[in-house]
Amino acid sequence: MKKTLLLLAVVLMGLSMMAQTNTYTKVSSASELSAGDKVLLVGFNDEGTAFVMSYQKSNNRHALEITESGGSITTSVATDPSSQTEPYEITIGLEGSAFTFYDEVKGGYLYAAGGGNYLKTQTTLDDKGRWTLTMDGDGFVPTSNDASVEQNIMRFNSTSTLFGCYKASSNIDGLIYIYKAGGAPVIDPEPSNYPTNFQASLDITKVTLTWTASTGAQLPRGYVVIGSTGSITVPVDGTPVANDTDASDGHVAYNATDNDVYFEQLTPHTTWHFAIFPYTNSGANIDYKTDGTYPTASITTQNVECIFSSDFAAGLAPFVAYNVLGEQEWGTGSYNGIPYAKMSGYASSVNHANEDWLITPDLLNGASYNDITVAFMNAYKFDGNPIEIKWSEDYDGMSDPNEFGWVDITGDFQWSAGNYEWATTNYTLNNMGGVNHLYIAFKYTSTDAAASTWEIADFKVYTGYDAVGENEAVKFNLYPNPANSIVKIEAEAAAEAQVIDMAGRVVMNVNVNEGENTVNVADLANGVYFVKINGSVVKFVKR
Repeated sequence: MKKTLLLLAVVLMGLSMMAQTNTYTKVSSASELSAGDKVLLVGFNDEGTAFVMSYQKSNNRHALEITESGGSITTSVATDPSSQTEPYEITIGLEGSAFTFYDEVKGGYLYAAGGGNYLKTQTTLDDKGRWTLTMDGDGFVPTSNDASVEQNIMRFNSTSTLFGCYKASSNIDGLIYIYKAGGAPVIDPEPSNYPTNFQASLDITKVTLTWTASTGAQLPRGYVVIGSTGSITVPVDGTPVANDTDASDGHVAYNATDNDVYFEQLTPHTTWHFAIFPYTNSGANIDYKTDGTYPTASITTQNVECIFSSDFAAGLAPFVAYNVLGEQEWGTGSYNGIPYAKMSGYASSVNHANEDWLITPDLLNGASYNDITVAFMNAYKFDGNPIEIKWSEDYDGMSDPNEFGWVDITGDFQWSAGNYEWATTNYTLNNMGGVNHLYIAFKYTSTDAAASTWEIADFKVYTGYDAVGENEAVKFNLYPNPANSIVKIEAEAAAEAQVIDMAGRVVMNVNVNEGENTVNVADLANGVYFVKINGSVVKFVKR
């Protein structure tokens, strides 16, 4: 009998030590929070996946992926301060109009530590740990009450999968969603209004969609942008639309909480139609606004083909890094979700003399095209020599590049303003019909006196579908450039010239004769245009 009772006691003690499972429901207003409430702090990435705040790291809080459905989360929470695999429950406190977040397991208050994007835990309470809660849609923007701390806004960083504190100017802007223990999920009605100013812009085969956020009594939780080369498939309540960025079937979709999305590698020379639908709730309770007239935008991608692409996410290859001088070499890195190739002559707190090349493989391998467009992003910081970009048709792919002929095209691209500010740029090499092998190279140099840091990202090379022989190029010159009202086109043969804007739209067709032709461009809006005569393209600026 004693043995039986002892066994029963052990079993009951074991059951009592097992973590209890609770259900937490989404809070839609700060007025729903009271002192003593047990809550989870949650963030969402762009795909709509939920992440819950977990253990305290050195400078911020870890985020764990968790299942959220219909405004509720069911989970057990950490009871051991050494746990790194469970959500951490937070206790709400109130001091006047300020809220506090107390981690009972860790034994401290969440606070904006300052000096970096730090979110830490401390046992004492001061204004760094007192927070003002404002709403953005159905998410919260907790702001520390200590005005001396620059990084004072609690955010979810989906790129680094953590919770931290950031400046108001930071591009890390993940909202904080609060889920309270107990209660029933609050099911919001569909959004009151559609967003406005829904527009599409084009960069070769990349389309960016922008809009002005919805307003009204019921704000959306997010937006889904749907694109198609045919008709738009309108979403259905209760069935979330999954992200789909593979454009090969003529359909794409993406969920967003910001005011822009983009799609890359869309089918060339194709008209794409886009629509945007705001929604509330999630999972089986998702409620799309589809009544009335939903916002749409259409745009035609340029008639190009991407023949080479590298985002450096998996390293430098297939680029080849060639070190001519110095111990520093090209490498890779990533920041805020953007992978890049990186080169700096600064190491161990000292500037070093370097010459390092980053070279593509042969982009043509015997093929030939009239126009070839090179596109990439670049950023730099610190004083030093500017980076150079060159092309060669006789490089052998492995030897010292200085032993071969290179054409410098550095001045044809737009470059970063510094301070690691990204610049997106492209330039078209035209009249390239006689080139059958092509290498593009970035050349970095530094000295013992100055060494800048350069980053290259999202490198792509495009060419038109019309290969040489199918549509012979007509060589021509265009001047003045920039132009105010009149441009002169000096063509080697009679042909039709197309004037194309930055969105890829043909805004003017002009028949030109052999020799000099005068073209009136006074009615064109100021901006950048391309004049195309068969395979030859020249960029000009209208002022």
